[in-house]
Amino acid sequence: MDLHDLDILALASLLGRRRVSPREVLQTALDRIERLNPSLNAFLSLRAGAMRDAIAAERVLRAGRSRSPLCGIPISVKDIVLAKDEPTTAGSRCFGDGLVSDTDAPVIRGLRRAGAIIVGRTNLHELALGVTTVNEHFGPARNPWDIQRVSGGSSGGSAVAVAARMGAASVGTDTRGSIRIPAACCGIVGLKPTRGLVSTAGVIPLSPTLDHVGPMTRSVVDAAAMLGPMTGRARMSGVWLRACGRGVRRLRVGVSEYHLRDLDSEVQRRIDSALTVVRRLGVVLVDAPLPAVDDVQQASVVITAAEAVAYHDRILQSDPGAFGPLVRQRLEGGYRWRALDYVRAMNVRARFKAEIATCFRSVDVAIGATLPALPPRIDEHAVHINGQPANTVDAFSRLNSPQNMAGIPAMSIPAGLSASGLPVGLQLIAGHGREDLLFALGAAVQRESDWHLRMPRME
Repeated sequence: MDLHDLDILALASLLGRRRVSPREVLQTALDRIERLNPSLNAFLSLRAGAMRDAIAAERVLRAGRSRSPLCGIPISVKDIVLAKDEPTTAGSRCFGDGLVSDTDAPVIRGLRRAGAIIVGRTNLHELALGVTTVNEHFGPARNPWDIQRVSGGSSGGSAVAVAARMGAASVGTDTRGSIRIPAACCGIVGLKPTRGLVSTAGVIPLSPTLDHVGPMTRSVVDAAAMLGPMTGRARMSGVWLRACGRGVRRLRVGVSEYHLRDLDSEVQRRIDSALTVVRRLGVVLVDAPLPAVDDVQQASVVITAAEAVAYHDRILQSDPGAFGPLVRQRLEGGYRWRALDYVRAMNVRARFKAEIATCFRSVDVAIGATLPALPPRIDEHAVHINGQPANTVDAFSRLNSPQNMAGIPAMSIPAGLSASGLPVGLQLIAGHGREDLLFALGAAVQRESDWHLRMPRME
């Protein structure tokens, strides 16, 4: 098997036994990026110091000084996270050639401290304000399962990089679904952790009170390995990796009617198959008593729009042409919301957080679809649900944004391919701080299925 086919723990085993060097692993990723990125447009830039870091990781491994499974592993980062001496564009021209920081964001600092090799910076929907990564400045990140389809967004480039094996993992951000949406579109694992578990410091904000940072990986186990260093507490990876091996028999899994509502039939079939696998695990399957979320979805729109336009107001006023036309239109839409609307939306959020906490007293994990529809073509302006067009932003965010409002962890894992060969995502949701339950159930599903092992044919 080629090195690019191996996941984090398999690579870590080879590196630890000195069967392969970090330089070889990195060069494999770089060769694959050189070959595939011209057609996929996942990366906006590569990091000049990556090979130097690989050589340093090699010394650490040779001396036996690392206990981290990430030492020598090539990882990409969404180009909205500030890094030392590297320009960060946020997928926009509004910052000129990019913002340059004299320090790494905490999430990058934690990964580098664990020995991870930051290989490059990935494409995204401009300012993270969109769900397709059809970027008006840098071009679209293309879905490796069908390059005429969107990759999802806003962390689309990160999802493409992982799905196409251009590195072992990536760092994404999620405000209304921006990790889980592209994870589902591209057939990978995407985790939005509990709000605040991974620092958002050093991340160019979209909505500061809703933004999250999380790992995007090939498997649930890889996500567990990534999360510890991302939090700055690398030792927690051991806790979460052990959770991946935990038995789930008698776990109370609530089927969320809301997350099964109005699905395209192709998606529904794959979710039904995934639920069959979950039943075989011996869990106790019940109905999830999730609270009503219709007003929560609208409150999420208000909060995101108001906070985004507040952050970008100065440039919008002085240089509106620096933004892509569609993103500028979305930003300017934030001006219509009043302070009263924002306060009311925050009150809806507070109520919802309390109701969600009550829900997770009776179930351990809630489960349902990540997206109601398959990824549309890049030239389409709507998704189709059983032949009927629907607004892409509304459709893709409706099953995801409530979890951001509650600040609870949620993870999309692959649930197989549609008849047309496009990925479908199964979403797992847990209560505040219970990533361990997501890892336990998600890893158990992946031991009983091979959906996460399938990869697009790119050669």
